[in-house]
Amino acid sequence: MKAIVLSVGDELVSGQAVDTNSAYLSRRLGELGIAVAEHRTVADDQQAIAEAIASAAAAAELVVVTGGLGPTADDLTRQALAAALGVELVLDADRAAEIEEFFRRRGRTMPPANRIQAMIPAGAEAIPNTMGTAPGIAAKVGKAGVYVLPGVPHEMREMFDRSVAPRLRGGGGLVHRLVHCFGEGESDIAARVEDLMHRGRNPAVGTTVVAGMVTLRVVASGKTHTQAAELAEQTVAEIIRRLGKLVVGTDEQTLPAAAGSLLRQARATLATAESCTGGLVGQLVTSVPGSSDYYLGGVVAYANRLKGELLDVPPKTLDRFGAVSEQAASAMAEGCRKRLAADWALAVTGIAGPGGGSKDKPVGLIYVGLAGPKGTVAYKHLFAGTREFIRLRAALTAINCLRLALLDQ
Repeated sequence: MKAIVLSVGDELVSGQAVDTNSAYLSRRLGELGIAVAEHRTVADDQQAIAEAIASAAAAAELVVVTGGLGPTADDLTRQALAAALGVELVLDADRAAEIEEFFRRRGRTMPPANRIQAMIPAGAEAIPNTMGTAPGIAAKVGKAGVYVLPGVPHEMREMFDRSVAPRLRGGGGLVHRLVHCFGEGESDIAARVEDLMHRGRNPAVGTTVVAGMVTLRVVASGKTHTQAAELAEQTVAEIIRRLGKLVVGTDEQTLPAAAGSLLRQARATLATAESCTGGLVGQLVTSVPGSSDYYLGGVVAYANRLKGELLDVPPKTLDRFGAVSEQAASAMAEGCRKRLAADWALAVTGIAGPGGGSKDKPVGLIYVGLAGPKGTVAYKHLFAGTREFIRLRAALTAINCLRLALLDQ
């Protein structure tokens, strides 16, 4: 079975929002043995949506549409589906009652505008929404099965997993795995696994890079899901064997989660001291559920005065070497570890740009200080890119320095 995922929304085609639904659906469909041939995106235009649905239905056996099921004038997917089917919209009394009950439980009266959400193309099937007011729709357009789901990610995911996935049957097994690496460039990592990336190989291996994180995508196919999973696991294991400590984790494990797991295993605590990253290291660390087990807190000391008052950085260090220096990063980490009584402390200082650089200290110059049970070390890095990229790369690099240090304990 071949599938096409169609995303609807002006905010998507204009770049004001990122389409995460298509990525999720591709992964889930792959798990069901269904290959996604295309992602298509269309604006909030009834005729354009209707034409896109008809075109996708002619090219694939399965079409999954997300978005455009809200109660406002620009939500036109249900009308477009009706047009593609050549039918009228009709009121589904059960869905109307469910929407009214949704508002009643929250102590509100259903606005008249929400009634449109209970309108379903004649002959189509409404899919209940247990997390919102927009029912999904299941229909047949030509020979293709078409499922229309809300654009709100958590509603879409719950509806797909509960009501759509059980109806689908693929033609075999298709398994997607991810291996996340940090510390070397994409070309260097690819060179180590070059033979695994040959076109036509099963499993197929490709790479994606975001802020220095190189992710190897492993896609395995087989006659059954079990067979595909075994093939994928063999390739993942070989990648990990070859890349060693460059591998941060697999699948959903992030760099902060990997470092956090090592801290938890060591029963150690962490504190952070940040200048140019403005708290981003702490934000990434605390994005991991359960991070309170090891993260004590952090200090954002942007001004030199606060580096001295809050982190005990000696004024002479700042006067002689400057705030962006190996010496300042080390002093920030040591002061943070002492002040917050942590086992480990990370410090970041640098020039994120776009201005503020010089010949000796250009934009993108970053120092990471790491203070731990065995002493303090500082690392120098020079990154190129936007202010946003430099800050994110610096924060991830700092966390990776901690991860590697914990692995060496």
